[in-house]
Amino acid sequence: MSNTEDLFTNPQLNFQHLPEADKLEMIPLEPAYKTVRYISAALISLLLILVAWFLALVQMNDWYYGIYAASFITVISIWIVIYNGLTYQYMGYALRQKDISFKSGWLWRSMTTVPFNRVQHCDIRQGLIDRQFGLSRLTIYTAGGQSTDLVIPGLLPETAERLKSFILRSTEQAADEN
Repeated sequence: MSNTEDLFTNPQLNFQHLPEADKLEMIPLEPAYKTVRYISAALISLLLILVAWFLALVQMNDWYYGIYAASFITVISIWIVIYNGLTYQYMGYALRQKDISFKSGWLWRSMTTVPFNRVQHCDIRQGLIDRQFGLSRLTIYTAGGQSTDLVIPGLLPETAERLKSFILRSTEQAADEN
Protein backbone atom coordinates (compact mmCIF):
# COMPACT_ATOMS: atom_id res chain seq x y z
CA MET A 1 0.00 0.00 0.00
CA SER A 2 2.87 2.39 0.64
CA ASN A 3 4.06 2.05 -3.01
CA THR A 4 0.73 3.37 -4.28
CA GLU A 5 0.82 6.32 -1.92
CA ASP A 6 4.29 7.26 -3.17
CA LEU A 7 3.19 7.36 -6.84
CA PHE A 8 0.50 10.02 -6.45
CA THR A 9 1.25 13.45 -5.06
CA ASN A 10 -0.89 16.53 -5.17
CA PRO A 11 0.63 19.18 -2.89
CA GLN A 12 -1.31 22.29 -2.01
CA LEU A 13 -0.06 25.54 -3.57
CA ASN A 14 0.38 28.86 -1.81
CA PHE A 15 -2.09 31.28 -3.41
CA GLN A 16 0.22 34.29 -2.94
CA HIS A 17 2.93 32.67 -5.10
CA LEU A 18 0.73 32.04 -8.15
CA PRO A 19 1.65 34.06 -11.26
CA GLU A 20 -0.70 36.95 -12.00
CA ALA A 21 -2.08 36.72 -15.53
CA ASP A 22 -3.18 40.36 -15.55
CA LYS A 23 0.43 41.43 -15.01
CA LEU A 24 1.54 40.06 -18.38
CA GLU A 25 3.29 42.51 -20.67
CA MET A 26 0.93 42.53 -23.64
CA ILE A 27 2.19 43.06 -27.19
CA PRO A 28 -0.07 45.58 -28.97
CA LEU A 29 -1.69 44.82 -32.31
CA GLU A 30 -0.63 46.65 -35.46
CA PRO A 31 -1.87 50.28 -35.58
CA ALA A 32 -3.56 49.67 -38.96
CA TYR A 33 -5.91 47.25 -37.21
CA LYS A 34 -7.66 50.19 -35.55
CA THR A 35 -8.60 51.48 -39.02
CA VAL A 36 -9.74 47.99 -40.03
CA ARG A 37 -12.02 47.90 -36.97
CA TYR A 38 -13.46 51.33 -37.81
CA ILE A 39 -14.11 50.38 -41.44
CA SER A 40 -15.67 47.01 -40.59
CA ALA A 41 -17.95 48.53 -37.96
CA ALA A 42 -18.86 51.43 -40.25
CA LEU A 43 -19.87 49.08 -43.09
CA ILE A 44 -22.10 47.00 -40.81
CA SER A 45 -23.54 50.13 -39.21
CA LEU A 46 -24.25 51.70 -42.59
CA LEU A 47 -26.14 48.59 -43.66
CA LEU A 48 -28.19 48.64 -40.44
CA ILE A 49 -28.94 52.33 -40.84
CA LEU A 50 -30.03 51.96 -44.46
CA VAL A 51 -32.33 49.04 -43.65
CA ALA A 52 -33.80 50.85 -40.63
CA TRP A 53 -34.54 54.04 -42.57
CA PHE A 54 -35.91 52.12 -45.54
CA LEU A 55 -38.30 50.23 -43.27
CA ALA A 56 -39.25 53.47 -41.48
CA LEU A 57 -40.11 55.18 -44.77
CA VAL A 58 -41.97 52.15 -46.15
CA GLN A 59 -44.16 51.94 -43.02
CA MET A 60 -45.98 55.23 -43.63
CA ASN A 61 -48.95 54.14 -41.43
CA ASP A 62 -46.78 54.27 -38.32
CA TRP A 63 -44.17 56.71 -39.58
CA TYR A 64 -43.89 58.36 -36.17
CA TYR A 65 -42.65 55.12 -34.54
CA GLY A 66 -40.62 54.22 -37.61
CA ILE A 67 -38.68 57.48 -37.44
CA TYR A 68 -37.94 56.95 -33.73
CA ALA A 69 -36.84 53.35 -34.33
CA ALA A 70 -34.60 54.35 -37.25
CA SER A 71 -33.12 57.22 -35.22
CA PHE A 72 -32.43 54.86 -32.32
CA ILE A 73 -30.71 52.36 -34.65
CA THR A 74 -28.67 55.20 -36.15
CA VAL A 75 -27.43 56.30 -32.71
CA ILE A 76 -26.62 52.71 -31.72
CA SER A 77 -24.78 52.17 -35.01
CA ILE A 78 -22.66 55.29 -34.48
CA TRP A 79 -21.85 54.06 -30.96
CA ILE A 80 -20.77 50.68 -32.41
CA VAL A 81 -18.29 52.42 -34.70
CA ILE A 82 -16.90 54.56 -31.88
CA TYR A 83 -16.73 51.58 -29.50
CA ASN A 84 -14.80 49.50 -32.04
CA GLY A 85 -12.17 52.20 -32.28
CA LEU A 86 -11.94 52.66 -28.52
CA THR A 87 -11.48 48.96 -27.80
CA TYR A 88 -8.42 48.68 -30.04
CA GLN A 89 -6.11 50.09 -27.35
CA TYR A 90 -7.26 47.39 -24.92
CA MET A 91 -6.28 44.53 -27.21
CA GLY A 92 -3.00 42.65 -27.13
CA TYR A 93 -1.32 39.29 -26.81
CA ALA A 94 1.41 37.76 -24.67
CA LEU A 95 3.59 34.83 -25.53
CA ARG A 96 5.13 32.71 -22.81
CA GLN A 97 7.11 29.49 -22.84
CA LYS A 98 4.07 27.23 -22.35
CA ASP A 99 1.09 29.31 -23.48
CA ILE A 100 -0.26 32.27 -25.41
CA SER A 101 -2.77 34.82 -24.08
CA PHE A 102 -5.02 37.36 -25.78
CA LYS A 103 -6.90 40.14 -24.05
CA SER A 104 -9.57 42.44 -25.38
CA GLY A 105 -12.41 44.63 -24.26
CA TRP A 106 -13.02 48.04 -22.88
CA LEU A 107 -16.37 47.70 -21.13
CA TRP A 108 -16.51 43.89 -21.31
CA ARG A 109 -12.99 42.64 -20.80
CA SER A 110 -11.79 39.15 -21.51
CA MET A 111 -8.49 37.36 -21.46
CA THR A 112 -8.03 33.93 -22.98
CA THR A 113 -4.95 31.79 -22.38
CA VAL A 114 -4.28 28.66 -24.41
CA PRO A 115 -1.60 26.23 -23.21
CA PHE A 116 0.44 24.79 -26.06
CA ASN A 117 -0.19 21.20 -24.93
CA ARG A 118 -3.89 21.72 -25.85
CA VAL A 119 -3.32 23.13 -29.35
CA GLN A 120 -4.54 20.95 -32.22
CA HIS A 121 -3.65 23.24 -35.09
CA CYS A 122 -3.29 26.88 -36.16
CA ASP A 123 -4.07 28.74 -39.33
CA ILE A 124 -3.62 32.23 -40.68
CA ARG A 125 -6.50 34.06 -42.32
CA GLN A 126 -7.02 37.36 -44.10
CA GLY A 127 -10.35 39.04 -44.70
CA LEU A 128 -10.91 41.43 -47.57
CA ILE A 129 -10.31 44.54 -45.45
CA ASP A 130 -7.40 42.88 -43.59
CA ARG A 131 -5.71 42.16 -46.91
CA GLN A 132 -6.07 45.80 -48.02
CA PHE A 133 -4.18 46.89 -44.90
CA GLY A 134 -1.59 44.07 -45.02
CA LEU A 135 -2.87 42.32 -41.89
CA SER A 136 -3.64 38.75 -40.89
CA ARG A 137 -5.30 36.94 -38.02
CA LEU A 138 -3.87 33.88 -36.29
CA THR A 139 -6.52 31.29 -35.45
CA ILE A 140 -5.68 28.68 -32.81
CA TYR A 141 -7.79 25.54 -32.31
CA THR A 142 -7.53 23.41 -29.17
CA ALA A 143 -8.28 19.81 -28.34
CA GLY A 144 -11.92 19.18 -27.57
CA GLY A 145 -13.00 22.57 -28.84
CA GLN A 146 -16.08 22.81 -31.04
CA SER A 147 -14.81 25.93 -32.76
CA THR A 148 -12.00 28.43 -32.71
CA ASP A 149 -10.57 28.81 -29.24
CA LEU A 150 -8.39 31.86 -29.81
CA VAL A 151 -8.11 34.42 -32.59
CA ILE A 152 -5.42 37.09 -32.58
CA PRO A 153 -6.29 39.71 -35.21
CA GLY A 154 -4.28 42.68 -36.43
CA LEU A 155 -0.97 40.92 -37.05
CA LEU A 156 1.48 41.46 -39.86
CA PRO A 157 1.59 38.29 -42.01
CA GLU A 158 5.24 37.69 -41.03
CA THR A 159 4.39 37.99 -37.33
CA ALA A 160 1.43 35.64 -37.69
CA GLU A 161 3.62 33.09 -39.48
CA ARG A 162 6.36 33.32 -36.83
CA LEU A 163 3.81 32.90 -34.03
CA LYS A 164 2.23 29.94 -35.81
CA SER A 165 5.61 28.23 -36.25
CA PHE A 166 6.55 28.85 -32.62
CA ILE A 167 3.22 27.51 -31.35
CA LEU A 168 3.41 24.38 -33.50
CA ARG A 169 7.01 23.70 -32.38
CA SER A 170 5.99 24.23 -28.75
CA THR A 171 2.99 21.93 -29.23
CA GLU A 172 5.30 19.18 -30.54
CA GLN A 173 7.66 19.67 -27.59
CA ALA A 174 4.76 19.53 -25.12
CA ALA A 175 3.57 16.29 -26.73
CA ASP A 176 7.08 14.81 -26.49
CA GLU A 177 7.25 15.69 -22.77
CA ASN A 178 4.02 13.80 -22.08
